[in-house]
Amino acid sequence: MFQFTSFKSRLLVFIIGLLGIVLGAVFVAVNRANVENARLHLEEALEITASSFAKDLQDRERILTEKVRLLSGDFAFKTAFATQERETIRSALENHRMRANASVMMLVSLDGRVIASTLEPGPDQDDSSLKPVLELAMQDDHGEASAIQLIGGQAYQLVVVPLFTPQPSAWILIGFVINDAFVRIQREHTRSEVSLMYRPADTAWQDIGSTLSAESRQELMNSLTASMPAPGEVTDVRLQQEDFLSLLFDFQSGGTGTGIAILQRSLDAALAPYLRLRTLMLLLFGVGLLLSIGGAVLIARGLSRPVELLVQSTRRIESGDYSTGVSIRRKDEIGTLAHSFNTMVSGLAERDKVQNLLGKVVSREIADELLSREIELGGEEREVTVLFSDIRSFTTLCESRSPQEILTLLNRFLTHMSKAVESEGGVVDKYIGDAIMALFGAPIRHQDSPERAVRCSISMQEALVGLNRELREEDQGGLKIGVGINTAVVVAGNVGSTSRLNYTVLGDGVNLASRLEGLTKNYGVGIIVSESTKNRCPAMVFRELDLVRVKGKHEPVAIFEPLHAGSALCYSGSGMLDRYHSALELYRRQEWAEAARLFGKLAADAPEEKLYQLYQCRIDNFQEDPPPEDWGGVTVFTQK
Repeated sequence: MFQFTSFKSRLLVFIIGLLGIVLGAVFVAVNRANVENARLHLEEALEITASSFAKDLQDRERILTEKVRLLSGDFAFKTAFATQERETIRSALENHRMRANASVMMLVSLDGRVIASTLEPGPDQDDSSLKPVLELAMQDDHGEASAIQLIGGQAYQLVVVPLFTPQPSAWILIGFVINDAFVRIQREHTRSEVSLMYRPADTAWQDIGSTLSAESRQELMNSLTASMPAPGEVTDVRLQQEDFLSLLFDFQSGGTGTGIAILQRSLDAALAPYLRLRTLMLLLFGVGLLLSIGGAVLIARGLSRPVELLVQSTRRIESGDYSTGVSIRRKDEIGTLAHSFNTMVSGLAERDKVQNLLGKVVSREIADELLSREIELGGEEREVTVLFSDIRSFTTLCESRSPQEILTLLNRFLTHMSKAVESEGGVVDKYIGDAIMALFGAPIRHQDSPERAVRCSISMQEALVGLNRELREEDQGGLKIGVGINTAVVVAGNVGSTSRLNYTVLGDGVNLASRLEGLTKNYGVGIIVSESTKNRCPAMVFRELDLVRVKGKHEPVAIFEPLHAGSALCYSGSGMLDRYHSALELYRRQEWAEAARLFGKLAADAPEEKLYQLYQCRIDNFQEDPPPEDWGGVTVFTQK
């Protein structure tokens, strides 16, 4: 197997090969893009031509219909018809044809005989070529029809209406000729080649008009006769050594016959400007490749040794060794590169040191957030679920222990609680003494942030059970915590001064979460969540606690206690949850006696539940001193 014997030759082959591949890829991509773009524009032009052609036929049909209806209701023409004199009728038809600027007008009897025609004034004759369009008129409720029809080998766009005197007495036909002049008008409007073919029932295709040359016209006829494309499909057709994009569509089908239009745009003409550009590109690519070969030779000669040194140092950096840089004594770009490389090594070592230290001061997610972008004051609005937890009676706990014991205990507690936060993808924003402020939804977004926060709060309570078991084995008292959770739109970002920043969230929603944590001891529960959080956790079971107005808030907030799987099953299975909610509803309706009875039974079944006793006390107080008329079941807290 072939192997390079020097770095210089390898570098030379690599640079030249890479440049050749890039230039080739660019050329192929540009060529393909130009061809596809040209085809796309041509296809759009063909669709526009098709729309224009169809609209032109519709406009002509509308004009013909309007003109012939006028004649059908013209009293003078009916008078001429009543004479049954062919020349008189023909003269009236010719006069109306010229005023309508039509190509032909006829009066045909109901049995298909041509009574008079502007084409040729002959004796009465049975013109079978008109039979299909007359049959269409007879099938119409109004006796009118329009179609493309061959008359004497020439295609006409005909409109047929009945002549009433007052009963249907004859058919009046008016039409425009469809020929080369007609399609040339289409080409002037759209710059597309237009060819029309028509096939009466059970006969061969006939060429009725085209903007192509005679040779191309015949070649197209032969090609389509051999293999007819599907209508609406753009195909490639080669005529007289020139490629055309062709679009075929039906402008008449069934009834009197089948008519198709073949719309074409020259692909060669559309690509002509690009072909000139492609020649110039090939010339420039060739010159660039030659110059690159010469430059690569010069560069390879001066890079071999410095590159080897850089590679060796890079490998040491990859292994985490930032102790040594690269020693290259040069004053050119290689020397500058070596100096920059050494500076980079120092920066990487410092960054790694800072990141390791920062990861111990704040959460890893916040550290990554701060290091991944330019650090500046300010933030952004986003929906975040904020969790506050706090140790109950921490001040009393500190009175019986030394500072070192308190710090050790606090570190053990925070370690367990932080693991619960991180296990649910949350971020510890800060430790506030014995309290924890955690974020779900910032800086890392999750669709289920509220559910994660609630699961985290339950995990924290469960982790506290294990920690208390360890503390009791060490003859230390157990701990209790309260957790408050709220979901709201807050401002998340860097707060502080220009010299010292802290990533956090701010807003009324943060304050509410802190207030809810403080309410846990009032209701004798470990966790309280706001209604906004509860509504975003449809799969979880909650027990409504109260409707409260906390300090600093004007609007009341419904608060809930999440129930973990075991508690939810127990409450639901015993019916206690339904009984409690019924009692709460009676309490809010001020039906004190019935509410007191239900809360009394609940308290007897669960004497350890402070919540039921709380409502019993409230009911006793309200029975003696009723609440105001606008009470609404809201409990007001004036302290944090």
